[in-house]
Amino acid sequence: MTITLSGITKTFGDFTAVHPLDLTVPEGSFFALLGASGCGKTTTLRMIAGLEEPTSGTILLGDDDITHLPPHKRPVNTVFQNYALFPHLDVSENIAFGLRRRGVKSVSKQVAEMLDLVQLGDMARRKPRQLSGGQQQRVALARALINRPQVLLLDEPLGALDLKLRRQMQLELKRIQTEVGITFVHVTHDQEEAMTMADSVAVMYGGRVEQLGPPAELYENPRSTFVANFLGTSNLIEAQVVSGATAESDELRLRTVGDDTALRLPAARCAVEGVEEGAKVLVGVRPEKISLTHTDGPDTASESVAEGAPAPAGVPAGVPEGHNRLTGRITDASYLGVSWQYLIETPACSELTVYEQNVARDSRLTPGAHVVLHWRPEHTFALDAAQDAAAGEEAI
Repeated sequence: MTITLSGITKTFGDFTAVHPLDLTVPEGSFFALLGASGCGKTTTLRMIAGLEEPTSGTILLGDDDITHLPPHKRPVNTVFQNYALFPHLDVSENIAFGLRRRGVKSVSKQVAEMLDLVQLGDMARRKPRQLSGGQQQRVALARALINRPQVLLLDEPLGALDLKLRRQMQLELKRIQTEVGITFVHVTHDQEEAMTMADSVAVMYGGRVEQLGPPAELYENPRSTFVANFLGTSNLIEAQVVSGATAESDELRLRTVGDDTALRLPAARCAVEGVEEGAKVLVGVRPEKISLTHTDGPDTASESVAEGAPAPAGVPAGVPEGHNRLTGRITDASYLGVSWQYLIETPACSELTVYEQNVARDSRLTPGAHVVLHWRPEHTFALDAAQDAAAGEEAI
């Protein structure tokens, strides 16, 4: 069932938790509200559930206005972080609780179906204390789903689990949502959790939706510094537009403010509307998009060369023509298992982060080494320089 929020707001005294919000959650989708504590995501979920009364606006479920319906009259169920299982009831009776409360006499067939769905058929007679955290989570899901809600709301449901179990349950939740086919709305502060499970993600900040879209779109094309920093990690470099897109080229030409290095990016990846020559922007590139090539000194050219043109003198072998390039010096190298993380000081920016997959590492890439950082222009994006370049970092 489609959920439509129109002009929804929520205030508590002088504090506005949710500013005017228009949001549509498509029927049958797995939708995530993502943000740091205090951003308004849980308040929004509670208004959908009927646990908070909106200050203004309307909530539609399909064509039905449910804005002022009490929670028990909404075809919506909620799963909370603490699961709220009854310790004196076994798994089957916990799952059957909602049906029995409604006066349903024969529940065994429906309970068996739910046990199969959450893959707990052999644990039907166990008490909650005999289950792992992930198993308790599945019981809570089954108890909510057995009532056949049109929408399932999940409020930080995996927050109490350890990292490995949380990742397993991310896949399980997505599998269950795909099988039952109903609308899931999932509140989380965990970026990986949202990107792993959701079809669409609304990134919230200060009671507003900063950006809405599929996870890959948000990650590859952030429209604000908050989204760029909160959803993963971004390197943001101050630059100035030298020339805009033309009939011959759809690229913007830029120069870094720090050291006047030339950079290029597709015009479509610039989030600044009507950007003009001379305008300041923040050039962004994700750490895993950057490659490092060792060089013998700091004087290697830092120009972005057109495809097919000869490389300038001083550019080391292995740096492809046409790549954006900066020179720098490694200040820190950290082993992360699946990758190495490098912190690099450059004239264009005091510190850049680079992730390189742990496959065939160049042993010369150690603190103090001089390097060329290079990446494809199409992996570059640009944001409004008037925004706070550090927005979102403190929320991670």
